[in-house]
Amino acid sequence: MRPGVALLFLSCLIAPHVSFAADQSPHELYDALNALRLDPASTYQLVAANRIELRRGDVEIYFEEGKLAFLAPIDGRVTGFVFSGRGHALAFPRDVVEKQQMAHFLGAPVLDQVFLSAYVRFTDDAADDLLNQFHSVNLSPQMDTSFASLSDSFIAQFNASQSLRILEDRLSQNPKPYFYAALEGVETGPFDFLFDPQRREQVLLGQRRKSGDFVYYNVWASYSVPGSVPPPVDFHALDYAMDTTVLPDNSLDATAVVHLRAETSGERVLTFQLSRALHAETVTDEQDKPLAYFQNEGMTLQERSVRGNDYLHVVLPQPSQKGQEFTIHFHYRGNVIENAGNGVLFVGARESWYPHLGDQADFASYALTMRWPRHLKLVATGAKIDEQSAGDSRVGHWRSDKPLSIAGFNLGEYASNSITTESRTIDVFANRQLEQALSNRLDSVRPESLPPIDIPFSMSGGRSREATHPPPPSPADALKQLGKDIDSSIRFYENFSGPFPFRTLSVSQIPGTFGQGWPGLLYISTYSFLSAEAQNRAGLSSTRQEAFTDIVPYHEVAHQWWGNVVGWSSYRDQWIDEAIANYLALLFADSRKPSEHELRRWLERYRKQLEEKVPGSDTPAGEIGALPLGNRLNSSKSPFGFEEVIYSKGSWVIHMLREMLRQPGAKDPDARFVALLRAISSKYAYRALSTDDLQHEVEAVMTPAMDLEGGRSMEWFFEQWVRGTGIPHYRVEFSTHHTDKGEVVRGKLFQIGVPRSFISSVPLYANNGSGHNVFLGAVVAAGPETSFHFTTQVSPHKLAIDPQMTLLCTTQQTEKTQE
Repeated sequence: MRPGVALLFLSCLIAPHVSFAADQSPHELYDALNALRLDPASTYQLVAANRIELRRGDVEIYFEEGKLAFLAPIDGRVTGFVFSGRGHALAFPRDVVEKQQMAHFLGAPVLDQVFLSAYVRFTDDAADDLLNQFHSVNLSPQMDTSFASLSDSFIAQFNASQSLRILEDRLSQNPKPYFYAALEGVETGPFDFLFDPQRREQVLLGQRRKSGDFVYYNVWASYSVPGSVPPPVDFHALDYAMDTTVLPDNSLDATAVVHLRAETSGERVLTFQLSRALHAETVTDEQDKPLAYFQNEGMTLQERSVRGNDYLHVVLPQPSQKGQEFTIHFHYRGNVIENAGNGVLFVGARESWYPHLGDQADFASYALTMRWPRHLKLVATGAKIDEQSAGDSRVGHWRSDKPLSIAGFNLGEYASNSITTESRTIDVFANRQLEQALSNRLDSVRPESLPPIDIPFSMSGGRSREATHPPPPSPADALKQLGKDIDSSIRFYENFSGPFPFRTLSVSQIPGTFGQGWPGLLYISTYSFLSAEAQNRAGLSSTRQEAFTDIVPYHEVAHQWWGNVVGWSSYRDQWIDEAIANYLALLFADSRKPSEHELRRWLERYRKQLEEKVPGSDTPAGEIGALPLGNRLNSSKSPFGFEEVIYSKGSWVIHMLREMLRQPGAKDPDARFVALLRAISSKYAYRALSTDDLQHEVEAVMTPAMDLEGGRSMEWFFEQWVRGTGIPHYRVEFSTHHTDKGEVVRGKLFQIGVPRSFISSVPLYANNGSGHNVFLGAVVAAGPETSFHFTTQVSPHKLAIDPQMTLLCTTQQTEKTQE
């Protein structure tokens, strides 16, 4: 017997040992895990000379001096300990994106923090590891009841957060041992370290921080260990059948039957997404036998809203068998619909109003039965089969005719309008009144206090404002025109993305300042239904007005292809669908107003936004983090980081790819770019598109001019623009010399604001003072300065750096110097 095992065996004899019968229920085991407390007889006094340490991945945790006590064993296994004293945590991420994030939150690209206490849980061999180290330095356990009792409240607070994860390993025939530590940092305050092979990214470091009225989880670093294999998908949902009743008080009473297939053997726990506002009443199998499940255990409804989560964990009675198909039946109630006033309803939990398994690339079939108060209209995803009256309610049925990654619905006291073509029907729904908050805002504003707005075709030909209060606007007024514009956008997008993927598109109003595009169903902000005058009265800036009128609705239309057909599985790849959808919306806006150069105006706005510092920070938005960070960009340091980076920089990345593929002078200059998008939309239909996939597809169509590093690779582009941060700034110094062949232009291109390794092809133009630019050539900037020379027939007074805006950069124009 190993010495460490002997010590553990001795400790188990003294400890208040907890054992379980083989037929113990999952809830009994869960309760026992929650009830675990420190074993007073397994307390160790550490001194600095001991150097006790644990390593997981590239994270090192040192327990230098203080007290360490194990939790009581459960079935002979120790699953945790508590430490109080002085320790040290070190982490050295290798990935450039994670280094940047660590520096963003901690001021350095590494974790180097002293901590004073630790709560640690695990299902790996941490206990054996520690006991072996204790034995090697002649440490023996001591009885310390005071330390154990002082830790009771602390442990009770933390246990529930880890008990489900431990339970899952205990129930699995293929456990994936994990390690979790909650550390009290001297400089950082509380922070977490998680090493969990169940995650795609095994290592996680971060902490909760409050900003204003909201609490954020700042992820300092999250990454996979080199050489690790992504965990397999254990279960896949094949189809959903939901029967949902919207009651008169707007609450839901619903059932769902989910048909599933086991993709691996030996697993018992499935984790569904279900809103914390919905309470699972029963979960049963196909024989109507109850299944054990866990949903925010022990929390009141109020506690759920504050610190709950949106997950429902279901335990199968027996381990899964690969290829086995089965169904789970759910009955749940709750309220995810808010009354926004004036009869306007707000459907929350649009991602979790039913038990959903998987991510945005898990496609399945859906059948929806919806019942709702008859004075309302309801729209939903899928093809509508029928709708009829049933007493005080209406009943409708929808069924998907193509695989969907998610289902949704919306309802209200709608007016509607339809546009039908040979290939599709567009139904537009809007409330006749404004939500109360927006109505109050409009009523509180005196018209004469607002700045005048330009009325393009005013009979007076000037700027005007009515002196009296105009009547309240109605979103329903925009139905016909919005429907026509959305149909136009679909026709425009089909050139880039292929045929529209659904037979019906329902466009519905939603209160608030955002939009979402579900399969065949759009949620469009009230502001997009309002006139420019009403938007102005509501206090929207001119830029926000343009966004809600010209971009937001059509961004969501583009998601019908990019997001609802071409999916994403990892948060690191969500940026692709968002960026392509947004860029196509910019192109559509530009096509509608060619004289106003909408694409250029929006790209200029996005560049400016990336240069501006985040409120309350010294960090420009462009340096918050890289595109693959996705929702991690939202943090206490940048609450709107996702919006500030993904839409702006993402659009620029797609624009730069388009410009590099562009063929000026050709019959269709965008032929290569269009071919790229259409190839992707076809090849990755109903599955996930990753960033690596996108790079591969770009490399398949890249031109020789794009091959800046050789080897027919676009790694330079994706490493700098996708996985990197910062915006290059360029300036030139040049001189000219007249020769028989023309003007010889010699100079240097200076590059700052990015790493020295940054390379880019920068177009230069000669300007002779007449305002006309003549293309000289492209300089491949490599490092802080790059020399160049060109021969031209123009005698340049100035050199213009990328005046066509093909590159995300800032520039400084320079007069020529004398030779």
